[in-house]
Amino acid sequence: MVRVFTATFIAALLSTAALGQPAKSNEQQIRERLDEFAATWNKHDPTAMAYFWSVDGDLINPSGRKAKGLTEIQRLFQDEQNGVMKNSTYTVTSASIRMLDPTLAIVDSDAEIAGVTSPDGSTVTIKPHVTILMRKTGGKWWVVTARAYSYLPPPPPPAPK
Repeated sequence: MVRVFTATFIAALLSTAALGQPAKSNEQQIRERLDEFAATWNKHDPTAMAYFWSVDGDLINPSGRKAKGLTEIQRLFQDEQNGVMKNSTYTVTSASIRMLDPTLAIVDSDAEIAGVTSPDGSTVTIKPHVTILMRKTGGKWWVVTARAYSYLPPPPPPAPK
């Protein structure tokens, strides 16, 4: 009888402890996924990078290269990571998240990619803006579509008349 009571008491304590931890908000989960992607980029693993996308996902990089589906996305990352991005580091510098519904979000993210190899062999830092549509499936957030932009510098002021 004492064993049954003790087991019941311990089970009640454990379930209460689990209930005491608040569930992570969708926004917090999305921010963690962005950080996970940055960490994966910094390991230069194109296959793991592609697996942040949904199976039917797509991507357009700042150079305008398009990839649809996991195989093409993985190939795009492989080309980048074996080339100009080989020694780069990716950091998310800001993210704005707009929930469209509990399983769909638009993310506007700014990033800094340091150590990008330029055509002359020097390294540069680029600061793309990335707009991402994410969908929550199976309790996890996946990229449905991503568009990375590198803004042009503003035009010079008009010449005096």
